[in-house]
Amino acid sequence: MQWIEVSIVCERVATDEVTTLFDDYADNGIIEEDVENQPNLIKLTMYADPSLDSNTIKSDLENRLTEANISVTSVDTNILDESTWLNSWQQYIEPTEILPNLIIKPAWQEYDNVDNKTIIEIDSDISFGTGSHETTRTCAELLKSYSESMDLNQVTCLDIGTGTGILLLVAAHLGIKHLVGIDIEEYAANQARINCENNHVSAEIICGNLDSDFNGTAQLILANLTVDPLKILLPQIGKKLEDKGILIISGIIDDRHDEIMPYIEANWHIIEERIAGPWHTFALEKR
Repeated sequence: MQWIEVSIVCERVATDEVTTLFDDYADNGIIEEDVENQPNLIKLTMYADPSLDSNTIKSDLENRLTEANISVTSVDTNILDESTWLNSWQQYIEPTEILPNLIIKPAWQEYDNVDNKTIIEIDSDISFGTGSHETTRTCAELLKSYSESMDLNQVTCLDIGTGTGILLLVAAHLGIKHLVGIDIEEYAANQARINCENNHVSAEIICGNLDSDFNGTAQLILANLTVDPLKILLPQIGKKLEDKGILIISGIIDDRHDEIMPYIEANWHIIEERIAGPWHTFALEKR
């Protein structure tokens, strides 16, 4: 398998603007590095979905930068083989305190647990779902907030697009007993199974489609995705969420916020919206 490395060198003062423009390509987050002997410049690197075309990504980013009137030093794309890609991103992933006293630790990193915090260990050959992204943290925060009023022995928590299974593991830490994860990608479903097993968490992991392959319902549903799949899935999710249940969605970047709102407002009541960086996370209930 090959992966696409995308790097932009820009003025340090433009970091937030540039990050917002290409954050929707970067499910795994964006790496910031100093440029040697150039203190006013910064290098931003992310690893894009390997199913995309590198020339298309580069052209799209250059057009976005032009439209936003942002000048950058360079926009570069490289095709990396899997081993090079793994070495490239894993060195930047550090243990993260996703909730108070709950640490997400990459399996390849050391962590000195002097404060005796709870540790969830994530082993991954995919770069998303390691706990460092804003959307994962805000989903975890809302999951904690809304699960506190539920009967955790009776609740079913369904995680759509489960990836590494990180949010299922957070749900297990919070005391939720019945956990289901679904992902259309077999490699992601397998990764979630491995991480649940390694953390001694019992969860049903389904590789398939929500509409046809999950036949149950849930009181608590998570969908940390992006705008395009959310537009398709929101009507399906409504059929799977029990009355008075809570849906938590994320992966909605600033410049696509208005695009998703009609799909939310059609059938959902917004209980809460949280913003972290350029990302929006919603807690919803059915109308």
